[in-house]
Amino acid sequence: MASECRVWCGLARHREDREDAVVQRQNKSVLCIGSDPLSLNLRCALLKEHSWNVFSSGSGYEGVIRFGQEAVDAVVVDLNDDGAEGALIAGELKRVRPRVPIVILVPDGRTLMNGATQQADAVVEKSREAAVLVNTLKALLSDEEPDQ
Repeated sequence: MASECRVWCGLARHREDREDAVVQRQNKSVLCIGSDPLSLNLRCALLKEHSWNVFSSGSGYEGVIRFGQEAVDAVVVDLNDDGAEGALIAGELKRVRPRVPIVILVPDGRTLMNGATQQADAVVEKSREAAVLVNTLKALLSDEEPDQ
């Protein structure tokens, strides 16, 4: 009886693991690149709340490496400048996988460097509500209707 229970529990766990793997494959993956750990953690938590699989990197260099290692569906870049470094990182990511959408976060539209808009699929001001980033990603990934 006890051995039957172990076998049954093992099969149930195996089935749950397979179901979890299917759910994870259905969810889109987002790579967040940011130089400020607090902002990066908050952004990752926000995106996880919306059922995205989230990877994070604490620098542009780390982000490019992670991008090459993970299957990501979109990238969010926030490197705390006028978009110059973000534009360089976005350019490198686009060179590797041109179809992956990239969102660059900037302090405000006035300080935005021109190159950022040329390399990114979207540019979002950090001062905007979190819903703007979420809706931008939803639109780029076209897997869900943006929230109203």
